[in-house]
Amino acid sequence: MELSVIVPCYNEAPTLDEFCKGISDTLKKEKITYELIMVDDGSSDDTMQKLENIAKDNKNVKVISFSRNFGKESAMLAGLKHANGKYISIMDADLQHTPEVLISMYNKLTQNPEYDVVASYRESRSEDSTLKRSLTSIFYRINNMLSNVKLLPGASDFRVFKSSVKDAIISLPEQTRFLKGIFSWVGFNTIYVPYTPAKRAYGSSKWSMLKLIKYSLGGIISFSTKPLKGVFLIGIVSFTLCFVNFILMGNLSYRTIILLIGILLLCVGVVALYLTRIYNNALKRPCYIIKRKIGLDEINS
Repeated sequence: MELSVIVPCYNEAPTLDEFCKGISDTLKKEKITYELIMVDDGSSDDTMQKLENIAKDNKNVKVISFSRNFGKESAMLAGLKHANGKYISIMDADLQHTPEVLISMYNKLTQNPEYDVVASYRESRSEDSTLKRSLTSIFYRINNMLSNVKLLPGASDFRVFKSSVKDAIISLPEQTRFLKGIFSWVGFNTIYVPYTPAKRAYGSSKWSMLKLIKYSLGGIISFSTKPLKGVFLIGIVSFTLCFVNFILMGNLSYRTIILLIGILLLCVGVVALYLTRIYNNALKRPCYIIKRKIGLDEINS
């Protein structure tokens, strides 16, 4: 098997026929042996029914169905654990990741053996709202300032990489995952190539603003302890200022007390985020539960 293409799917029924046909036709034309691992992440539409029908007509299409929605990170992990290709790719099913870019990245990887990963990044986010662009920019700046794992602004999950990279990623035991950060953390030689997403053919993004903020905070917490160290420094500075204020003024004003309460709640919130992450990992619950497989070994988890 030359190439395994992992495709997380959540309510993607309108695009699946076109997506699978486009990828399959392109890979056959290029004479690349392949498998399409479609991961139904607990969709509420007829995504699974569509995938069943596609898998009946195309034996290269393999299907994993979750018992409920576990999130894209879990869907990608499940696909990685079942991938058998010499090379692996991760794509979205919304038709914004095109077969042409996939082939371009694959060729760059196979023609340059010194590289282990070819990853894409978005040159422009002009189709996003001003608020979304601003929040995305802030996330990358904060992450790269706080974390030892640096992320290229606009970096996408859309990439092609060697099976050795896959093995390194799935060997990590953590339950709560941030794959963009994990790719950087495991190392390997990576080259980034720009791409422009195709226009969305159906529906809208599944990522709400709240989900994006939660995802971003999770990414920062996964690879940096600096916010915790910052809590300690804030505590020292706050105590010092209050002590000096008390010495000079003889008492603390209500404004100072309110400010102190606000700072305290902020610090407690930061600590709570880390405690939540520790708690979730300590439970050791699986990242996902598979309800059904089509075309895959039932022994694999």
